[in-house]
Amino acid sequence: MHDSENKKEEKLQGREIQLGSGRARSERQHGKLYLWFDNFWYHHKWKTIIISFFAVIALVCVLQMCGKEKSGDINVVAVGPYNFISEDSGIADLKNCLATYLPADFDGDGVKKVDVVNYTVYSKEQIESYRQQDVMINTANNNREYENFYSYVQTGEASVLLLDPWLYEEMQGKLMDLTSVLGYMPDGAITAVNADGKAACYGVRLGDTALYKENSSMQVLPADTVICLLTPLFLGKNSDEAEFTKAKEFITCLIGKKE
Repeated sequence: MHDSENKKEEKLQGREIQLGSGRARSERQHGKLYLWFDNFWYHHKWKTIIISFFAVIALVCVLQMCGKEKSGDINVVAVGPYNFISEDSGIADLKNCLATYLPADFDGDGVKKVDVVNYTVYSKEQIESYRQQDVMINTANNNREYENFYSYVQTGEASVLLLDPWLYEEMQGKLMDLTSVLGYMPDGAITAVNADGKAACYGVRLGDTALYKENSSMQVLPADTVICLLTPLFLGKNSDEAEFTKAKEFITCLIGKKE
């Protein structure tokens, strides 16, 4: 009885594993690192998975932010039947030209930069005119661009506008009298009468400015494009006094000071 038990114990102590070919091999003993990891994984598996998941998300966000192009010192909105946004060189030249008119490096990073936010929007008359030329405008996209434009300008992220004439007319009541900003009636002024019965200017025809005449990159826009400035009252709670001051300084440089 004791002999048979001793033999069993000897076999257990040897821990031999029988392979398919009939050869025996001793089971490999795992090192301390493996045993530590195995124990750690057993007790902390789900915590490790959750932490790793959020770590990957954080890393992706950081990489995206690092690769994101820096925003400009000021934003300009261009709206009308303009398709120049699809031409990378044209939009880049337009931004670079506008940046040369910045009165200062507003964010202090050593680079003057203007961002142009563009919305391609056609009036009903323009859509009908294109239709008669057998060119169809996607009205659903047009309506969406129109709504996006109005939503964007109400964020307060931009006050300087470059508008097609029909949009300029539509924005009446939401624009600043530029004579109060410039201190004079500029060339190319689209004159009107304000609430006090005095001559006012709520927009300037781009084609009549030195900005347009002296810079071919500005001529991606039609000459009848109107330069104008949103009133802070339209922006309401989104109005930022510091940003509006920058916009006034910038539009003064665009239109040109009185000689």
